[in-house]
Amino acid sequence: MRAALYLRSSKDRSDVSIDAQRRQLQELAQQREAIIIQEYADAVESGKDDDRPGFQSMLRDMRNKNRGWDCVLVLDTARIARRRHLAIIFEEHECKRNNIRVIYKSLPESDPITEMLLKSILQAMDEWHSLTSKVKGLAGMSENVKQGWRAGGSAPRGYRLEKIETGTIRDGMAVTKSKLVVGDEALLIRAYLQARARGLPRARALQAAELDIPITSLIGMERNALTYAGHTVWNRHAEVQQSGYVGGQKYRPRTEWVINKNTHEALITEEEAEKILSQVGDGHVQNRVAKRTYLFSGILKSPEGENWKGDGGDYRLGKGKRIKSQILETAIIKQVVEDLNSDDVAEKLLIHYKSQVQKYETKNLSADIKKQILAIDAQVTKLADLLAETTKPAALLRKIEELENKREQLEIDLETELQEEKNNRVYKQASKPDIKSALRSLAEEIAEDNENLKDALTQIIKEIVLMPDASSAVISYNLTHKSGLQLASPRGFEPRSPP
Repeated sequence: MRAALYLRSSKDRSDVSIDAQRRQLQELAQQREAIIIQEYADAVESGKDDDRPGFQSMLRDMRNKNRGWDCVLVLDTARIARRRHLAIIFEEHECKRNNIRVIYKSLPESDPITEMLLKSILQAMDEWHSLTSKVKGLAGMSENVKQGWRAGGSAPRGYRLEKIETGTIRDGMAVTKSKLVVGDEALLIRAYLQARARGLPRARALQAAELDIPITSLIGMERNALTYAGHTVWNRHAEVQQSGYVGGQKYRPRTEWVINKNTHEALITEEEAEKILSQVGDGHVQNRVAKRTYLFSGILKSPEGENWKGDGGDYRLGKGKRIKSQILETAIIKQVVEDLNSDDVAEKLLIHYKSQVQKYETKNLSADIKKQILAIDAQVTKLADLLAETTKPAALLRKIEELENKREQLEIDLETELQEEKNNRVYKQASKPDIKSALRSLAEEIAEDNENLKDALTQIIKEIVLMPDASSAVISYNLTHKSGLQLASPRGFEPRSPP
């Protein structure tokens, strides 16, 4: 048997070094009487994707019929990938298609069914470990931001990092965290940003500040405007996958940002920062010719349910009636703002919230779900103990996998139920002044006519029924996190005076 070795050192397990893996796999090769022909290695590379130099080199050679080896020796399943779908693609597609066997040092020799079950469990554990590590890491960074510390990365231009000892010792070393302090270029950066806040084009602002910085760096600086206003900001960037940014854009919605205000010395005011951000955009690739956005496309209907469609600056019903989109949208937005500020809407929401509390107070599902999860944990522990005492583990492994699948679904149910209980606590404490304040904030956001206006409107409006002659309309709202409450505008309104 001729073999290739695949070695990967993990970012979160430095103890599994390349050298240590090589020694163990050389021992495995001797035990299996295999001749090592080739070695592929990725040092300190994450296993969350397959974008690794050594791994990709191995894949290319696997597809070559003259490669000279027919099996791959690996320490454990996590070395291949920490995502099950990647591991499955590697073994079931790449390896089988090229008649290559994968042998894991950590996987004992057994019958095919048992080997498949063991491998599935290990791969699931690898993915669980990866996702758990990610969640813990993100939670730690979020907490750092809330406490005013940097969540990582270098300092923006105009600042420098000052490391501060926390008093904690880890692995014999003092643990430090960092904060931003003003750097050498601070005054020049301030001059540039203030010029941009006044509306100057980048080239002129750059010249006025006497800065020599590439345009691409300037865009990044402007996106950091809140940092320059003295705030620590985190979770702005969308997650990157092989297919690109999650959600199709580089930056998350602002509602998902974690912002802790006044954590370091500001170079500009918050008002100046907001003006700069309004000029930068949201990270979408924009076409040179702007496309007309129809705010109510998809929710503007006739009484018969037919859609009014955006066409050439108008809303059009069928092949006949048209109304100018600007006239209609201005009238509807005005009515929405009036409705959100009305006592009638606030009163109906309060009644709905109190009814939700009464429905929910008799339930205590999260405690029951937690008991079920604990019971499954106890069962899995007992079955795992029995594994060491049997020579035919297949049935036990199948039962463990069945229980693990059940627990996974219960954990999803628990997360949903805990969110419901949290919502219920909010409902219970809700008062009419609280609701009016929240609605007033929503109305102010809509009245600002910002670039996210369409999203904001379509989230709270279920549909708008516009008469065929465009003489009057009725707005139906959906103002709760569920579709359990739908409100209509307290009265119909006229988008424009009838002709």
